[in-house]
Amino acid sequence: MNSFTSRCIVLPLALFCGAARSHAAELRPLSTDRPDTTESPFSVDAGHWQMEMEIAAWTRDGGKTAEFTLGELNLKYGLNASTDVQFVLPFFTRITDVGEGFGDIEIRVKHNVWGNDGGSDALAIMPYLKLPTAHGDLGNGDLEGGLIIPYGFDGPVGWSLGVMGELDVVSDEDGSGYHALGLFSATASHDLTENTGAFLEIVGILTPESGSEHEAYFNAGLTWAWADHMQLDGGVRIGLTDDSSDFSPFMGFSRKF
Repeated sequence: MNSFTSRCIVLPLALFCGAARSHAAELRPLSTDRPDTTESPFSVDAGHWQMEMEIAAWTRDGGKTAEFTLGELNLKYGLNASTDVQFVLPFFTRITDVGEGFGDIEIRVKHNVWGNDGGSDALAIMPYLKLPTAHGDLGNGDLEGGLIIPYGFDGPVGWSLGVMGELDVVSDEDGSGYHALGLFSATASHDLTENTGAFLEIVGILTPESGSEHEAYFNAGLTWAWADHMQLDGGVRIGLTDDSSDFSPFMGFSRKF
């Protein structure tokens, strides 16, 4: 691993582990946008930071390694009681036959409409903007964006459920303009012990472009509350259609302070 990549991984992890602790009583319980695709409807507490990192993910498609990522970081800051701002920083990506390096930055704003401080359900809206910062051919060089709407609610016998709709405006592959892309997901999670939980999820990605195939995934994984406001996770994403990536194991780490 080169020195730049090492710094990209070591420095964010140092921030995760070395930042000053906040009193647990001041903060709402940790709620993360990872490890499932369905985003959390809860925002970060006002004046506090939250860091969520995909430590590593490896994607296999068509019998070969298609993509490898290290240290993709989602850095969040609570602006007020119901809104946070997020910066998604993909520090290192390697795509077979394309290249490697830094990816496209995303800037997102999550506003909790209701449910941040209690209740049986919660809703948020989250517009985002993707900046064309990717190295070489890792990105398409275009400005893109969209709107994400996550909704979470209590299910029966201790299950927590969530659904999400996402509408993206993305550039055409031939550079002729833009088109809409829709993502829909549903997730279910349950505590296994006091500190561990499991989730199951279905994700579909649809595009109206003529001749385009649709992607669908089954995702599953575990979470472990390492300490107050700190969480480790791991799991796998499995493609369900021919146009989906076949298999992608991942692991991550989150902390609020």
